[in-house]
Amino acid sequence: MNADVVAISTDSKFSHKAWATRDLPGVKYALLSDTTQAISKAYGVLLESKGIALRGTFIVDPKGVLQWSSVNDLSTGRSIGEIIRVLQGLQSGANCPVNWTKGQATL
Repeated sequence: MNADVVAISTDSKFSHKAWATRDLPGVKYALLSDTTQAISKAYGVLLESKGIALRGTFIVDPKGVLQWSSVNDLSTGRSIGEIIRVLQGLQSGANCPVNWTKGQATL
């Protein structure tokens, strides 16, 4: 989809390696360790009292402009299908109506 994926968490690089080896062998995207919590804080997802980040998903365009974000509680997973749908809508270059999917008419 002509997009780069980066997974960032406040876990250490050692935790990332263990997680990727155990749960995602062959992972093809970058895993970034935010042990300083600077990135999590900058994106507004850091729970400072716990030292961990909420589950945030951000689509940033090639110019560095945030185009879409979604922040979930730790107990709630994300929908990869929704992230793909939003990215396709952004890449369409048009205004997309509610529940739009690729191949449907835009506004």
